[in-house]
Amino acid sequence: RTQFAPGKNVEQVEEKLLKVVPAEFKVDCHHWLILHGRYPCIARKPRCGSCIIEDLCEYKEKVDI
Repeated sequence: RTQFAPGKNVEQVEEKLLKVVPAEFKVDCHHWLILHGRYPCIARKPRCGSCIIEDLCEYKEKVDI
């Protein structure tokens, strides 16, 4: 949804993320993305209104705002 690292498969997304995430955050970034998908950015009903990166998100069907 965020389009931070668009790609057709997991490998493309990972490659792009590795280029933009600063080295000091690479270990934690993985966990942050998992938690983000688990809590505010839920697949079926995202909670856009409680998302701290909502202003960076390109999801066109934002809900709960």
